[in-house]
Amino acid sequence: MNYVYMLRCADGTLYTGWTNDLTRRLAAHNSGRGARYTRGRGPVTLVFSQVFATQSEAMGYEAAIKRLTAEQKEGLIAGQEAPGAECLTVYDAALRPCGVRPRALVHAQGLLHMVAHLWLFEGEYLWLQQRAFDRPLYPGLFDQAATGHIDPGETPIQAVCREAREEAGLDLAPEQLGYAGTVTQKFPRPDGFDDEIVHVFTCRAEAPPAFCPGGEVARMAALPLAEYKRGQAAFAQGEPYEVVFEGGERAPLEGFCCWHAEEWRLVRAYTGV
Repeated sequence: MNYVYMLRCADGTLYTGWTNDLTRRLAAHNSGRGARYTRGRGPVTLVFSQVFATQSEAMGYEAAIKRLTAEQKEGLIAGQEAPGAECLTVYDAALRPCGVRPRALVHAQGLLHMVAHLWLFEGEYLWLQQRAFDRPLYPGLFDQAATGHIDPGETPIQAVCREAREEAGLDLAPEQLGYAGTVTQKFPRPDGFDDEIVHVFTCRAEAPPAFCPGGEVARMAALPLAEYKRGQAAFAQGEPYEVVFEGGERAPLEGFCCWHAEEWRLVRAYTGV
């Protein structure tokens, strides 16, 4: 992708540029290796970005923006703001926060952001959620017990506890959770592209949890851990397989959106499962 972007420097001035890797370019600006103009004016905040199919289109649009007045540039910036819409913090390649952007734009343009995942174990079972069938993204598919974006100003552990409460109806205290670390996940999605840092948490329940799923979740389902392992292996090898839930229900690999090999390796190393 080719990006045209505007940055607000620490002194309040605006800088316009283009790049084919916005995450790395933001890191360059913030480390003093970007454009001469932004050196000594950091940290920078991303306030506008647009994607183009070709470099020539991007460079043409960059030149057009540079001819605008300051007031006209502020108008472009205001046009991308979405009052009342969910927003996400975006990060540079060094994981420094670089501003808050509308969620839809973050996904449409593949901007780097952060999410939290909860792996919930109970004995030899892994509890998964089945997404509600009216969800616009991945309806009816199985996923980890709780997953979601980290809101601006929220810590990863605050986010995973909130998502557990909102999605599964679980009130978890931070001390009940283990922190396995982070992985980077990049993959296309129906509304764009995900480039995310995943904060991975685990929890071990001593008894079947008292779930009260929220509106985004159809139900919670117990999957034998051995079946999850077989599903991960089949997915990694590109082989067909039907995962068998507790009770005998079967689901093909395509019915899941939680086959992430690197995250699974991280969880196995942390928990020993």
